[in-house]
Amino acid sequence: MSFDDAAREPEQTFSLNPDPVGELEYPTKIARFSNVHDLSMYFPKNFGAETMKIFYIGLKGEWTEAHRHKVTICNYEASPNPADHRLQQVTPQSHCIS
Repeated sequence: MSFDDAAREPEQTFSLNPDPVGELEYPTKIARFSNVHDLSMYFPKNFGAETMKIFYIGLKGEWTEAHRHKVTICNYEASPNPADHRLQQVTPQSHCIS
């Protein structure tokens, strides 16, 4: 994530409140955060201080093992050339329908 990405529409926005004890919870939209592999958070402003200190961010949920799929190499042709795909075992036949 870069600062250019921060201008995009976020999946969810939270209005944070000061929480010196660390008891506040912010519910997420479950449909938006299912099967998340990477999470980036952007804090555009703080509560009037010059700097911001974040001591803890806790995430609730169920852990599931990531299923990594192998890389598939595919070639796509806008207009295929049948001469490039000749098969030796296929015998060309013609059929007439009257």
